[in-house]
Amino acid sequence: MKKGIFLLSVILILIAGWSAGWFYVAEKVETVISDTKTRLADRGRDFQCTNQAINGYPFRISLNCDEVLYADEFTGVIFEAGELKSAAQAYQPNKAVVELKPPANLTLPNGDQFNTSWNSMRTSLRAGLSGPENLSLHGKQITFIPAKNPNHTMLVKDMQLHGRQIGDNNVNLAIKLIETRSQNTLWPSFDLSTTLLLEDSYKDIVNRTSILRVAKTKGLKGQIEHFQYSPKEGGMLEVSGPARVSKQGLLSGNFDVTVRDLPKLLTALSKSFPQERQKFADASNAVSLLSKETGKNEITLPITIRDGRISIGIIPLGKLPPLY
Repeated sequence: MKKGIFLLSVILILIAGWSAGWFYVAEKVETVISDTKTRLADRGRDFQCTNQAINGYPFRISLNCDEVLYADEFTGVIFEAGELKSAAQAYQPNKAVVELKPPANLTLPNGDQFNTSWNSMRTSLRAGLSGPENLSLHGKQITFIPAKNPNHTMLVKDMQLHGRQIGDNNVNLAIKLIETRSQNTLWPSFDLSTTLLLEDSYKDIVNRTSILRVAKTKGLKGQIEHFQYSPKEGGMLEVSGPARVSKQGLLSGNFDVTVRDLPKLLTALSKSFPQERQKFADASNAVSLLSKETGKNEITLPITIRDGRISIGIIPLGKLPPLY
């Protein structure tokens, strides 16, 4: 009998201790959210979580919102979406999974607006004492409908974005788009993947909570470790090399560019960017004159870009528009 009472007492103490710990962690999460909203507001950004609620007792810490809004006065980015649900284990609140329900409205820095929907959108996050250490976003069957021209609706079968802290102050980014195409077939279907290293940027990104803010404030520098564009019609473009982006969004760098099946690649690019068809023709002529063969249908050549101006050796190819 005494053993039973003792065991029951221990269980009750453990339950009470766990409950106290859960509510303590939940209160800390609410404090972090409140402090984050204040910090964002002080820097010209607005974050809203309609009908915010924290629950999940006893084993999870869950943050739920009926709607979310993020607006940045400095960059002009506005994002509005539906219900948000996040969950983390009560004993590991620094690791969370977030699900977001459509639809969403997105406004880009240039003012272009998109109505967006998806079948699924999930984000996982792991944070340390200094800020996020790993961030992954995975979306399926995503639709981007331009508000100005719905005929140019873009469809993405699968989208992945991964970011992680490297060393003390570098960031590694990886982006992958699978079967991206326009609904009106203007853009031929393509796959795209890229891996980037952003140098001396982690602390700035955490402090400003936006890569775009960092880019517009001080620019970016780093390495394009891998970039590949593969139209389904054929052809392939690969780029690698050190890169720099100015505060004005102008790209500079020395790149190794590999092209496979150039005629098919240029056909796909000309369909996607008909206004640039002449530039693609000029680039093809320059490649034919200066390139070196590295395979049956593969050509590798050095490309120099200085503040958006592209050249192969002394032959100019044109100019890239600002990236933002």
